[in-house]
Amino acid sequence: MIFPILLVVLVATTLNVQAGPSCPQKDGKYPVYIPHEDCTKFWECSNGTPHLFDCPANLHFNPKLNVCDWPDQAGCNDSDDSSGSSSSSSSSSESNEDD
Repeated sequence: MIFPILLVVLVATTLNVQAGPSCPQKDGKYPVYIPHEDCTKFWECSNGTPHLFDCPANLHFNPKLNVCDWPDQAGCNDSDDSSGSSSSSSSSSESNEDD
């Protein structure tokens, strides 16, 4: 009875790891961070295993600094964040009309 449960746990763990990015097998001097397709998330590698993390509320992962940062500083263009990009584009078009 314990073998089927162990097998399910092993398969679930393996599938979870395969869903993430490819990580170096050995940790180096500095941690390895990989941006997620969702700007509010990022992966941290540990001995070949990717671990998914969420940034705190209203922050995006900044891959240049490897920190969670303000969305306008992070440089991520998430499709879910269309409200921020549309407001900045409308303000730039308003300024162009004044020229």
